[in-house]
Amino acid sequence: MITRRSVRIKAMQYIYACETANSADIKHFEQNLQKSIFSVKDQYLYLLLFIREIANFAEKDAQIKSSKHLKSNDDKLVNTKLLSNFLIQFLNNDAPFLKEIKALNILSLIDEEDVRRLYKKMLDAPQYQHYLNNGKEFDIDEDRKIVLFMLNELLFEDDTFIDHSDEIFINWNDDAEFVVEAVTDIIQKSKHELKLHLNRQHLKEKMAELSQFGIDLFRETVEHKKENYKLIEPRLKNWDSDRLATVDIILMRMALSEFLYFPSIPIKVTINEYLDIAKEYSTPKSKDFINGVLDALMKDLKDKNLLNKIGRGLL
Repeated sequence: MITRRSVRIKAMQYIYACETANSADIKHFEQNLQKSIFSVKDQYLYLLLFIREIANFAEKDAQIKSSKHLKSNDDKLVNTKLLSNFLIQFLNNDAPFLKEIKALNILSLIDEEDVRRLYKKMLDAPQYQHYLNNGKEFDIDEDRKIVLFMLNELLFEDDTFIDHSDEIFINWNDDAEFVVEAVTDIIQKSKHELKLHLNRQHLKEKMAELSQFGIDLFRETVEHKKENYKLIEPRLKNWDSDRLATVDIILMRMALSEFLYFPSIPIKVTINEYLDIAKEYSTPKSKDFINGVLDALMKDLKDKNLLNKIGRGLL
């Protein structure tokens, strides 16, 4: 649902926000970072529920059409095959899922008019018509395909849905990529049960661990800004610090914090994570530049015996 990489990205964003705002209220940014991490679960459930509600509208549509006194040909050709889709059945009956959406009141976030509009839009899609008329009943592969279509092409290609979701979730644009990955994982791996990864105790512990990692990374990077920059500065060679991308400096400081203050994280994992983040969030040349600086810093710290890695961090 959420990984250390996504927590690193969130920490980077809040470090940037804190330092560009020149705010002394670090706690405010820490609290918002924590809220941002935990909100991913809500977004994950929201997406699954929205898919379910669109599918369930097929039954409402059938009831509306059957109640008409004068029925058109279209009214007589109602097809509710989607309701028997094994994934939709899970979303309608899986006890842990139903418990979570009730506890978090996720249903209140769903716009009924949006559901109706997207259902009507789906009716006109050739992919949906193929699903209804392909002659395959209770076909797991076909069931997965249509739900993936609903996720990727019906929802995420609809500007109104995106705008509405962005209004509900403050971090929607940043989180959407890995939330979609998590929902896709559910669709692809569910077979005999809904693979929600929502074991309450396990999820609670995992989210708490990731939240603490994010807070610690934020705090260590902000609080050790000056001393860490002193370690980085000699490796900037002829680069004018004023010309360097602010994000690059923050990413190098974050990596250095992991080198020094997170003994269980392997050096190579840290370097690879920040190179990937730089590739996505900074300039085209940033990856190679940051790689060179971090490699030099790693060697310097090793020579000075400052890398106190333990356990998995020794790998």
